[in-house]
Amino acid sequence: MQLNTKQTRIFKLAGILGTGKPVPATQIIDLLACSEPTLTRALKELRESYSAEIKYSKSAHAYQLVMRGLLDKKTLKRMSEELTLSSNAGVKTETLGHKVTLDKNKKTSVSLSLRMTMVRKLDRLARLTGTSRSESVELLAEQYIDEFIAKIQRQK
Repeated sequence: MQLNTKQTRIFKLAGILGTGKPVPATQIIDLLACSEPTLTRALKELRESYSAEIKYSKSAHAYQLVMRGLLDKKTLKRMSEELTLSSNAGVKTETLGHKVTLDKNKKTSVSLSLRMTMVRKLDRLARLTGTSRSESVELLAEQYIDEFIAKIQRQK
């Protein structure tokens, strides 16, 4: 599964704070390659989504995970694995100072009219591969469309 930038930022932030030790805000901003307001939003999301208590020390200008909430070791490990899988899924990230450049193929929304049997098969494929229905259609198209085009051209 490919993570969006917000999910990636939240998962990285959880990994950074997961040790339970205070981490300077400047270090977090550098590691996440984001601005301070973005860090604030990410911390809010982490607090709300995972019931985590994150304290801020004004004197040290650092954040510390005080109560894990739903961020147990198993969840942190799963997040780390998802980050690894996502980074290997074809998105190239290039860090330039405090900016992240994402090279992704532009996608266009397409409406399809399919019989319910086909929709159920797509849903089953999505469940088996752990992807969305849209990603399953894309997977099938990438896998078979070139073969099908070549076959039709050979027949002509």
